[in-house]
Amino acid sequence: MNTKKKLFFVVLIGFLVLSLFWMLNSPAKWTNIQTLVTSQTNNLTLHLKDNLLNHTISIHGNETKETQQTIQNYISTHLNNSFVRLIRRYLTPVTKFLHEENLFNDSISEHILRSGLGFEPYTTEKNEEIWIENGVQYRTYPFQEKADNPFYTSEFEAFVPFNKTEFFEGDVASMSRNITDKKIILWWQHKYGQAPITGLNPLRACPDFPCVVTSERKYTENSSALLVNSQYVNNERPPPKRSKQVFVHYQIEAPSHYWLYGYFFDPFKGWNDIFNWTMSYRMDADIVTYHGITRRRRVETKKNYQEILSKKKSVVAWMVSSCNAYSRRQDYVKELQKYVSVDIYGDCGPFKCSRKKDKDCLQDFSIKYKFYLAFENRFCKDYITEKLFKYLDSDMIIIARGYNTYSRLLPSEIFLNTANFKSPKELADRILYLNSHDQEYVQMLKEKDKYFSIYEDYPLIHTSPMYIEHRYESVPMCELCQRLWNLEKYSKEVQDMGAWFNKKEYQCHDAQDL
Repeated sequence: MNTKKKLFFVVLIGFLVLSLFWMLNSPAKWTNIQTLVTSQTNNLTLHLKDNLLNHTISIHGNETKETQQTIQNYISTHLNNSFVRLIRRYLTPVTKFLHEENLFNDSISEHILRSGLGFEPYTTEKNEEIWIENGVQYRTYPFQEKADNPFYTSEFEAFVPFNKTEFFEGDVASMSRNITDKKIILWWQHKYGQAPITGLNPLRACPDFPCVVTSERKYTENSSALLVNSQYVNNERPPPKRSKQVFVHYQIEAPSHYWLYGYFFDPFKGWNDIFNWTMSYRMDADIVTYHGITRRRRVETKKNYQEILSKKKSVVAWMVSSCNAYSRRQDYVKELQKYVSVDIYGDCGPFKCSRKKDKDCLQDFSIKYKFYLAFENRFCKDYITEKLFKYLDSDMIIIARGYNTYSRLLPSEIFLNTANFKSPKELADRILYLNSHDQEYVQMLKEKDKYFSIYEDYPLIHTSPMYIEHRYESVPMCELCQRLWNLEKYSKEVQDMGAWFNKKEYQCHDAQDL
């Protein structure tokens, strides 16, 4: 054993001993302290030390010396420090953490997903079987009653228990405080853009956290944070900003959805230099929020795949409402249709399935079709369409179109990516091959079913569930709350919001495959 490996194991053992001491002597009895240590340390140790150091990683079924060397270098350079940082970073998503560590090599990130890093099975005091990741519990039923939203389609709902030790990051003075008031998070949004949030409501995933959320502007002066969705900011100036009040720029859609190029970032309008934090799908944001996340199941699903296959009489489905997207996806599909049948639903095709029956449409597609097109409307770094998560749990193979690093969110073998094919015809050849080779198609379905997606459904128009937006937002909102109570550690100002938003690498670009 060389010196580096000896040092690695010495530091690891020391870290585990200190963690055990901390856990046993902590004034707060919290099961998630044990979970954080056990889950994250076991995952990182077993998967990265055993699998990676022993060269058992397999990329597309082939081991490569280059991959082995990359991972060895990664372990020796980053792993010891990574243990400590990951345990300390309460609520930090694994994806965000790995990005900040500059460890996002495609091979490494895909292996992490395949290994199931992040989620661990856990049994609550009420004997409920749940998943846990970095302090977040994911339960197999929604905390909100399904009757509240009959269009709810996600299988899991997140819950973050409140624990002062982790919430205040070990700060003794803060932990000893008697918290009576709750900090107000105000959504600054257009009343026609999203369903209003009346009154002061507990956070969806962390109702025990000392924060409440509203969209009523009468709370502006007393709010601790204004969460500004600039997609819906009208011709208005920002409200006066009081001391210790935080303005957060929120972005969940691709840049071209926003009209910030002109009015919003005009220095004379007051918005450009007022923000403190960013909350976005972009990996360089202070708080990362996606349309969804994907994780590996610990227990594989049991399905009758032959029965599923026997009911599929059509090949490819695509539901679309925007017919002239910047990505030219309609041109790609038109070319694809020369070689394989694609049934187009919605405003851009002859087949109809009402958006009011979104969930029924999904179930119908899942039965009839073998493939579903989840095509981006724009090509922008880090942006991934919500449809990828929405349809992943169906009995169809998803076909994505984009140039993003999808390996951050799901392994490449469970979906098709147009970027891996030279032309629509080459993609069609692969579709037709799988369509005529049942065994290989079913095997791909089985591989896909080893994973599941998590997201939330939000009506965009009050009292009308016709328009549903899919986001993974509730846990990032918990992170926002935690930051508000630890301002001295997260204090910052964005001097030029326009410069951040308009970073060249994050701007959308034209299609390159037509």
